[in-house]
Amino acid sequence: MSITITVAETVPDDAFERIISLSNSLQQTDLNFRGVPLEVRRGPLTAVSLHVSDSDDEMRERLLLLLVADVLKTEPESQMGGLY
Repeated sequence: MSITITVAETVPDDAFERIISLSNSLQQTDLNFRGVPLEVRRGPLTAVSLHVSDSDDEMRERLLLLLVADVLKTEPESQMGGLY
């Protein structure tokens, strides 16, 4: 049981750090993610810039995909960027 978030190598460092912060926050505050190993990594994705893989829970995978996609499109100075 583990979750992997893979983003393209071209994702800016600040956005990558926000994804790591999001994953840490979810593991501490959301029962769906508590105790589940969650890895954030960069990969040579060419067709898409984001992939989330959760081998145990498809709905949790989709939720995390939406949350991470929102973090990726958020500017660091915006309200959402400040939350993570």
